[in-house]
Amino acid sequence: MAQSPNEQDIDDHTKIILKRYEDRANVTYNPVPTDILIHNYLAPVASPDFFRDKVILEVGAGCSSYIPLFLQSGCKRYYANDIIPERLAASRVDDPRYHELPGDFRTIDIPEQPDIIFANLVRMFLIPFLDEIVARFARILKPGGVFFSYDPNYFCPLSMYRRFADRKANPVRLFSPFRYANTFRRHGFEIEKLVPLTAKYPWTVGNWLLGTSFWLRARKK
Repeated sequence: MAQSPNEQDIDDHTKIILKRYEDRANVTYNPVPTDILIHNYLAPVASPDFFRDKVILEVGAGCSSYIPLFLQSGCKRYYANDIIPERLAASRVDDPRYHELPGDFRTIDIPEQPDIIFANLVRMFLIPFLDEIVARFARILKPGGVFFSYDPNYFCPLSMYRRFADRKANPVRLFSPFRYANTFRRHGFEIEKLVPLTAKYPWTVGNWLLGTSFWLRARKK
């Protein structure tokens, strides 16, 4: 059975992340329906066919709504990584292509080079480690591989309000999508998409004041 990180061996920021999810006996999984994910979220950056025959690594995959989408789209293999093993257990599926990689992404072993790395609402937690993590993305992705992330856009006033209204242990750090994208450029990625949006409201796509979130799609050169 996967063990939780030893408190003596982890940094203070990671301890905040673990504190946020300390109620591990009551993890619930309420995935967004796949058709809504495709049309309201993913549409500005990819179609389901993009994931066909690809090896996918999802970072922060516990309770991910995207697991069914990737498998239904015909991915070759799917690796689910999360620092909280109970969150992986909540969304576990019975499929030979599904594999779990519990633990801190910075230190776990990756069995093979993925074609795609996917991170949904995760990067906002990991800004203090941004350069270190993007460097690892660059090392493990196949040449020509693609990184996707979906995170809050703090140029949008509503996202800023949500950040400070959240009273739980909060590891989220404010960051600029443009500086974020430049970190990928420094590590040898080409930025293919950098798109703000608010799901369900297509008229917000491309508007940095109205889009509560943003997608990054970056390809390893």
